[in-house]
Amino acid sequence: MRVVVSAPSREIESALRAAAEDAGFESAGEPLPQDLCSALFRDPEAVGVIRAANSGFAAMACRDFRRADVKNILFVLLDADECTSLAASTILRCGADDVQPAPIHSDEFIARLKALVRRGTYNDHLFIKMPGCIYDADTGLVEAGDRKSRLAPAEAKLLTTLALDPGKVFSKADLMDHIYGGEDEPEQKIIDVFVCKLRHKLLEMNDGLDVVRTVWGRGYQFEPKGFEPVFRHRVRVPR
Repeated sequence: MRVVVSAPSREIESALRAAAEDAGFESAGEPLPQDLCSALFRDPEAVGVIRAANSGFAAMACRDFRRADVKNILFVLLDADECTSLAASTILRCGADDVQPAPIHSDEFIARLKALVRRGTYNDHLFIKMPGCIYDADTGLVEAGDRKSRLAPAEAKLLTTLALDPGKVFSKADLMDHIYGGEDEPEQKIIDVFVCKLRHKLLEMNDGLDVVRTVWGRGYQFEPKGFEPVFRHRVRVPR
């Protein structure tokens, strides 16, 4: 397995690569984030190591990599002065698999690297890809090129619930539980309203394709590849 390192200096890059090679990994260096992103995309089995001095840079790099459909393991080493709990949690939410303060002892670096490899590839729950757009489950934002649409909180919870398990048909009761958690629940027909509003927004972003299928008598199901909608009757969407 190969470890690809992006670091702010050749000295740091060389030290990390040497530690990886001593542990039996192949290694390569890509100083620029965009080059690291391309290298990982071409080699889905490789592990990406990002040595960063700035937490904002690390978070943005991880988010950009995930948006570019890079599913490799991402191990971030962040300057100790920057590596606060808040910074680490933000970077993890943006798609990193591990964040540790740097400099890091070579033994710990290798131990964590091996643990990440045993864990397997990244499970991308943050960005949900549809035929014409990408949905950011962390922010509720749907983007298609320069077009953007922010989902209401209930719509975002609904889409996230459906999209994280596309093989499952969710009943209205299931969706009520995910959205309201059993507290202050309105009538179940509110799910139909949320689905209608969600479809209206997503149809525009997916060039007319629907991604929420009605399974009559059972509930709703997410279809990431999309399908041509069949309009049985016109439903008025409350504003």
